[in-house]
Amino acid sequence: LWSIGIYAFLLNLFQGFCYIGGGQVTGRLGDRGSLIVFGLLTLVGYVLFLTVSHPWATVLACLLILGWESLSMPVTFTAVGSTLTPERRGMAFAIQSIQKRLPKIFGPACAGFVLGYFIREFGTDEGRLIGMHVLVAVALCLGLTSMAVQWRFMPHRPAPKQQGNTWRVLQQFPRDLRRLLLADILTRWCDWLVREFVVVYLAIERGLTDPQIAGLIALQHTVALLTYLPVGRMTQAVGLQPFIGLTFVFFALFPLTLILIPDGWIWLAFVVYGLREIGEPARKALITTSLPESIRARGVGLYWGIRGFGICSAALVGALLWQSGGPTLLFPTAFAFGVTGIAVYYGFYRGSAHSESVHGGDHGVGNPL
Repeated sequence: LWSIGIYAFLLNLFQGFCYIGGGQVTGRLGDRGSLIVFGLLTLVGYVLFLTVSHPWATVLACLLILGWESLSMPVTFTAVGSTLTPERRGMAFAIQSIQKRLPKIFGPACAGFVLGYFIREFGTDEGRLIGMHVLVAVALCLGLTSMAVQWRFMPHRPAPKQQGNTWRVLQQFPRDLRRLLLADILTRWCDWLVREFVVVYLAIERGLTDPQIAGLIALQHTVALLTYLPVGRMTQAVGLQPFIGLTFVFFALFPLTLILIPDGWIWLAFVVYGLREIGEPARKALITTSLPESIRARGVGLYWGIRGFGICSAALVGALLWQSGGPTLLFPTAFAFGVTGIAVYYGFYRGSAHSESVHGGDHGVGNPL
């Protein structure tokens, strides 16, 4: 339990620094320049993995590779914010979510096939070693191809003039965006209290086999994929807030359904777990619209960085709660955090809706909150 908790703590801490650093670099170099820099860091990680066999070199290589997603996230927001009108951003982030999730589904499946082939041919230890080097070499080639495409086809947009330091950027966050961040942190506590322990719970408490657990996780990803495009389309008609609120609701419901649903119906909990993605594109679109272009890259990095630092201790607390009272203590506690996040979100949503009705704002497009 503590090993899992420490891993999740370090992961969120590392990602928090990467988000903030990625926002700073994107704010100074622009979209294409920052992607090239982040891509080079990833390529260095691949080369280091392939050429140096020392364990610490492998750890450094993994950090360079794993940092890509967090470092490059602000680029997505600045690109969408600068090229699309507010009412189209929900659909844009829905497509981006599909593009990001599909490799996470097919990549591990392809890797498992490759590793299985080399293990059958050369035995477990040697086959795994050869297979990993083949996989990393393929990833290196894909990374080089990606950088070539970015350099050739991605237009260079000059970065906007920087205004103020990090503290000044935070001060420019709209009040409602800060409250959304608070609701997001509370909801992510609900998530990270249980996220890294779900497999342990399913295996030990529910007695499920590895293929059964893998099937439930695949169901979760499939449900999430099926929601993106319909919801992206509906945001253009009804606005962003309803779907963001539903995301908070499904986040809160997952730990409760996981512990209450009987064994034969456990798959319903993972349908709920997949539905928690229903408002992610809308939330990203709302954050993009809320931040002025001059601070958008740094603001996005700061938003996710603060969230990462704010939730990094959740898995450690989860390990402590499990050790103290088991899942019957951990899962209801996570649900309580989720309900608190819902209350915070809908509390400011009502105030914002009232403000829009008084001032005549456009729902879901003009004043984003």
